[in-house]
Parts: sequence; structure tokens; C-alpha cells
Amino acid sequence: MKKALLLLHLLALSLLFAESWTVLVYMAADNNLAYNGRLNINEMESATQAAGLNLIVQADFPDVGAKRYRIRQDQNPNQITSPVLQNLGIIDSGDPQSLKDFILWGRNRYPADNYMLVIWAHGDSWYKSSKWIAPDYDSGSVIGVANGELRQALMGTGLWDILLFDACSMQSIEVITEVAGFACFIVGSADLVPATGFPYAEIIPLLAQSPPQVAAQIPDLYIDSYSPGGSITLPKAISPPPVLPSPRSV
Repeated sequence: MKKALLLLHLLALSLLFAESWTVLVYMAADNNLAYNGRLNINEMESATQAAGLNLIVQADFPDVGAKRYRIRQDQNPNQITSPVLQNLGIIDSGDPQSLKDFILWGRNRYPADNYMLVIWAHGDSWYKSSKWIAPDYDSGSVIGVANGELRQALMGTGLWDILLFDACSMQSIEVITEVAGFACFIVGSADLVPATGFPYAEIIPLLAQSPPQVAAQIPDLYIDSYSPGGSITLPKAISPPPVLPSPRSV
């Protein structure tokens, strides 16, 4: 009986002192990744969330424009049911100011112990001629990396515990040099990222731990999710996309 009470006491203390997190996801999906963007939001909704987590997504889709969601758990894999915080209408998600505006709004509205920024988009790294991220097909704009636009978007937004690039080829030394001063941990891929992206249903439950603990686990979760029998390779109960989009480097 005493052992049971001690375990309950320790559990209560761990919940009391759990780290609070604000995670901002900038989903630049006004392009051929729109289907996968909706898929990833539904995946986020399927995950168990810690009590101190603010999971906020700004998603820009073709024709319908952008909305800001506060992600809430549900079990509906075919419909986004999270509450809409703001309907922004048509925006240019390839404009660095759109990224900065979202970041400043999100950090001001949802203060926390720890902060994570996810930039979800196509990416073009450094070894190619363009060197950009977050193309908006409607406007034709991109957020430049080599020309300093990405750095300008992050400047003045505070220090990030984790910066995650869910985009192709962004984990190069040149890109990291551009953003190194803005984050304690930077997570991404030096090669192509499949259109299905990172395994959010497995990452989100980690977000009651410390930043070093979370950052250390994400790469293995990403690799394991694409291994045979991994969470992303397993069949899912969703309607198939009309067209399978290419990796996030186009």
C-alpha cells in the first residue's frame, strides 16, 4: 500500500513539474503538398498531448487560404476537427514576413517554458541554384535562404529550443550557418524528405520532456517510421490522394 501511494505521489510530482511547450507549425502547403498537409494535421490530432502543450498550426492551402488551428486530439483520420483560432484568408506563405508574423503572434499568445518551431514545406537547400524554402504556388514567392530572408524572418523572434525543418535538404552546413543563432537544437534532413513528412503522432507525446530529451529522440523516430513495419509505412484508414505528390524538394 505504501509503495502504491509513493508511486502515485511520484507520478503527481512528475505531472506537476512537467515542461510546458509551445510548438508552432508553419505549414506552407499552397502547392502540391496540400494533401499531405491535411494528412499531417490529422496525424497531429491523433496524438496524445501533454497537459502543458500548446500545439498551433498555421496552414496555407491552395484556393482556400490560411487558417490558424489549435490542435486538439480526435480519432477522425479524414477530417480536421481542431478549433480555428483565425481565418487569415489568402496569404503569401512564401513571404518571410508571413512567417515572422505567425511566430510573433504565437509566442506572444502562448508563453511556455520551451518553444519549438516547425517549418513544414518544400525545401531546396544550398547545393542547388535556388536556395529557398516554403514556395507559394499562387503567388510564385519563396522564402530565400542564401539571400538572408529566412534569417530575417527568425530575427527578433526569440531563442527556439528546437527548430525542425520538415522540408527536403535543409540540414546542410550552409543552412545551419544561416539559422544557428536562433535555436539550441536544429533537426532536419540533409537529403530528400518523403512527402508524408515527420512522424508527428510519435513526436507529439514527447513534448512534456526537456528540449535535449525531445531533440535526441526525433531523428530515430523519423528513421524508424520509414523502416519496414514503421508507423508511416503501415497502411492507414484514410482516403487515397488523387495524385501522389513528389518529395519536398520541388
